[in-house]
Amino acid sequence: MPDNTEKYKTYKAQDEAKIEQDFLKGTKEEDLGIYCNMFSAKSSIEGQDGGVVTALLIKGLEEGILDSAIVVRRGEGYSAEAIVATNAGEVSAAKGTKYLRVNVIQKLRELISQGKKRIAIVCTPCEVKAARKIQQTLKNDCGITIIGLFCFEAYDSDKLKKEIKARLNVDLDKAEKTQIRHRKFSAFFDGQESSCKVKDLDNATEKACGYCDDFTAKFADISVGSVGSKKGCSTVIVRSKAGEKLLKNLGFIKEAVDKEEIVRLAKFKRERAKKSLAALNNPK
Repeated sequence: MPDNTEKYKTYKAQDEAKIEQDFLKGTKEEDLGIYCNMFSAKSSIEGQDGGVVTALLIKGLEEGILDSAIVVRRGEGYSAEAIVATNAGEVSAAKGTKYLRVNVIQKLRELISQGKKRIAIVCTPCEVKAARKIQQTLKNDCGITIIGLFCFEAYDSDKLKKEIKARLNVDLDKAEKTQIRHRKFSAFFDGQESSCKVKDLDNATEKACGYCDDFTAKFADISVGSVGSKKGCSTVIVRSKAGEKLLKNLGFIKEAVDKEEIVRLAKFKRERAKKSLAALNNPK
């Protein structure tokens, strides 16, 4: 590889080690990162894959652990936007996974500039690291709790709608819910499911996702995703004291996780990123 690639790899390793040292606790594994607990959970709150993220945020706001939470809410049609939630109703209105790339970091900067002290942010792995870099620069008593979402790739909204229309002959703007599970993309209309293979939607993915090697949001305080858990439950990976605090006394129904399934996808994403970077630095 060219020298600049080797320098980047060295810097990246040092940068990530500093984040781990500053914020995380537990045992480190190559494919899962640092964590102190991992389990499958279902909350009493109705939500996608167990409603875990919704339950965490509502608890944090109601107990004063948080004063605000940055979440992604579905917009008009099949679109999404980052909003600030300050109560249970606003959190619940944003429940459900949106497989679109949304800039939540700008909202984080705004809340910090407004003097907010106890902020939660729900985001994908690429933005988790950006949030940590901001957190490292803070000199005041502002606290940030990061809930990271498992993410293999995100989609461009317009391209995804075109692909879904071509393959399934449905209007994604009218979908009540979308879900990715077991390598299948599903959209629901009036309770009916329309689905196709995830790999058939490659042309709609955000190109930058091909260079990301983090599947489980390994720098978050808590990582949450559906992989490794049965339908209706979420996998929860706890990575810090802040994560433990938010989880404390939450009445989840807990089960064991299929760790091998999570590791398999984490390895696949890491290898994909390695190949993408090699091709970028050694074009034919």
